[in-house]
Amino acid sequence: MNSKERVFKTLSHQEPDNVPLYIWYHPDVFKSLEKEFNLKGRELEVYLGNDILQTWVSINYYQSVVVDEDTIFTDEYGIKWHRKGGYNMVIHNPINSWDIKDLGDYKFPDPDRVDRFDELKYLVDTFGKEYFIGADVSGTIFEPCSHIRGMEQLLLDLYSDEKSVDKFLDNATDFSLKVAINSLEFGVDWIWLGDDVGTQEGMILSPQMWRKFFKPRMKKIIDELRKIKNDLIIAYHSCGTIYPIIEDLIEIGVNVLNPIQPKAKDMDMYKIKLQYGDKLTLHCGMDTQGVLPFGSLNDIEIETKKIIKYLAKDGGFIFTASHTIQPDTSIDRILLMLDLLKKFAKYPIII
Repeated sequence: MNSKERVFKTLSHQEPDNVPLYIWYHPDVFKSLEKEFNLKGRELEVYLGNDILQTWVSINYYQSVVVDEDTIFTDEYGIKWHRKGGYNMVIHNPINSWDIKDLGDYKFPDPDRVDRFDELKYLVDTFGKEYFIGADVSGTIFEPCSHIRGMEQLLLDLYSDEKSVDKFLDNATDFSLKVAINSLEFGVDWIWLGDDVGTQEGMILSPQMWRKFFKPRMKKIIDELRKIKNDLIIAYHSCGTIYPIIEDLIEIGVNVLNPIQPKAKDMDMYKIKLQYGDKLTLHCGMDTQGVLPFGSLNDIEIETKKIIKYLAKDGGFIFTASHTIQPDTSIDRILLMLDLLKKFAKYPIII
């Protein structure tokens, strides 16, 4: 069974040969792994066991693109970023000072820009027969608007002038939809949507506000994509606690939920598996805030086995870390986790 077949089988809530794997790493961690194994880029990613290969085609590319430390750059949205401490942080929101009534006049970038899809085309052409290929169209609505307008100002807008903010959100929706439609033309296996709307303790905006402004727009994107490909897999990402809207995500057609951050309030992946595991594929796993960087090696072994034992049953599970593996995690810990997966993440699960 190859990687593509393995992922599709678990998405159909059946048990494949092995638990599929899709983990991502901070660039500094990935550089260390490249040195460890004398492999580069996608070759290393495949060697480490990822069954899914994915690339950004939207705004989150700029959040993760590697530039020299202390570099300041402006992206195609007019957002200014500053790389500090190995991360790209927004330092300028281009329409923060605009009158709310002018928000609809903001022009989103060209969704048809050809080079936007270069890496996606490379992945499909090079790996598409054997591996599951994803197009990352996150942030989809809330995140780009919050970067363009400013988080605090956008939240105020939602309460103060619905008509004006609606046009802004509609334009963001149309942009993301067109990028996703373009991605389908390359033959991708899923579209990855999402917006970070959760914190450790609660949602950034209330569930009611999310349902009013963002649920119908996310549904529009999913519905329009499924008119083109009716069996399309939709993955959805949000950090933090989004427990109050999980049923809403299922209702609008989300198939895969990531990352189910275990230290966030109410995001117990074992309870979510019991409650929603027949409706969602869970893309979750090792805690990157506690166990993996700071636990003992024995803790890592116990947790890896526990995750496999309780989440892999009946398929519907893709193993990952709860977020990008950070530089505070030593290479020996990562390699231990990967070795444990090779040993124990085989069906039938016997632990």
